Amino acid sequence: MNNTVDNKHRDQEIISLYPGFIPTEEGHPTFARFIIVETGDERGRGLKGKVVFKKNECVAKLSGILVNHTTLDTIQITQTLYFSDPWFCRFLLHSCDPSLQIDVANLEVRALKDIFPDEYLTIDYATTDDTITFQFACNCGASNCRRWVTGGAEKINEEGRSFLSTAGLFKHSKDLKESSALCICSC
Repeated sequence: MNNTVDNKHRDQEIISLYPGFIPTEEGHPTFARFIIVETGDERGRGLKGKVVFKKNECVAKLSGILVNHTTLDTIQITQTLYFSDPWFCRFLLHSCDPSLQIDVANLEVRALKDIFPDEYLTIDYATTDDTITFQFACNCGASNCRRWVTGGAEKINEEGRSFLSTAGLFKHSKDLKESSALCICSC
């Protein structure tokens, strides 16, 4: 019986989240270290770790397909080149106080803080793309939450301005027209 359990554990170690046509590389995410779960809310599916990741640790080596446009599955590499990873990066949820950072130069994901098993793995979408496929309201719960998610170089769209205005998150109407960063205030 122990032999069966050992074999099952060994099999989990080598089963990559990446499909068979992606060449295997040491450090690729495996089902032994990660699980894709339903969040039970508007976020859909997310990724959780099964092990502890220490601050600054390389959490995973990335692989994917290079494309010339942004999608829900891409991370921006250059002004015109994107890295599509619908098997791992696609499930990294957004947070304004993320647990992970993507190092595009080395195609690695690194822990920004200690991460414990069963915690959602998060990145800040504003740090991974100049523009994102669609902007959306943020409910990440972080103390520094921007309340509206944009790409790093995007201005807040009309829907975002309306949402933030209704929520009273801008000081002046001028901010609504010109801002790409949020002025969150209580006035």
